[in-house]
Amino acid sequence: MEIRSLTLIVTEADLNEWAARILSRLESVRDLRMAVIPEGIRVSGTYQKLFGIRFLALWQVSVSDGKVVARVEQFKAGALSLSFLKGYLLDTIAAATTALQLRDDRLWFDVDALLQDKGWPIRTNLTSVRCDYGSLIVESGEGQRNEEAS
Repeated sequence: MEIRSLTLIVTEADLNEWAARILSRLESVRDLRMAVIPEGIRVSGTYQKLFGIRFLALWQVSVSDGKVVARVEQFKAGALSLSFLKGYLLDTIAAATTALQLRDDRLWFDVDALLQDKGWPIRTNLTSVRCDYGSLIVESGEGQRNEEAS
């Protein structure tokens, strides 16, 4: 199967629902909230160990080679910049799933591989991802015909 043209709107509510489901097993991250703004996806929450540390991260997202690419633009706890911890954060996230790869300080998310792992042999032909107030717009365009499907 191949997607030739598609515009998918993902709302902040969708992102927060998915994050709550995925992160419900992590006791160290609490009060996680995502907000979509034109500059990217703003993630805030509390990292809980001996005491709670509030954090804020801004992720810029794009599409390259048919994959969603995410880059941490800002990473702060209170007024302190935690840019020196970006590498640790990216390594930890990339280790969580085989659908993510860490390259050049960016996370590369292979949507096609994730869908295939779930039993959906789909080629998405992703062309762009944009952020607007409250929503993420993911677009797919007509790609080259999949030779295996012929």
